[in-house]
Amino acid sequence: MPIDREYQDRRRRALIELLAERPMSRQIEIGRALRKQGFKVTQSSVSRDLQALGIVRRGPYMLVFDTSPGTAKAVAVALKSAAWPEVRGIMAEDDTLFVATDNVYDSRLLMQRLKRVVKT
Repeated sequence: MPIDREYQDRRRRALIELLAERPMSRQIEIGRALRKQGFKVTQSSVSRDLQALGIVRRGPYMLVFDTSPGTAKAVAVALKSAAWPEVRGIMAEDDTLFVATDNVYDSRLLMQRLKRVVKT
């Protein structure tokens, strides 16, 4: 059965938005929340989505950045290629960037690095 990439992308964006609003520690909670939004999910699909997005159980910290229209994906590529260890997952839309970290310390470290990059 072929995967509808557009549907999968919408579901993954919804998943990130859900976790940004309210961290959930169990995949069953995430599945229920996605089903309430009309997505057809199983525990396996939730697990695959979390893995693909680089979201791990200990990573409830999500930074959300607004960028100029059309630049979020370029910023995501730059962040990914920098390979900073505090970055656990990145997802980009047109003008919004979601970056997951493991903890508050890593979130602060990432913000400091980004501030230094922007100043130069």
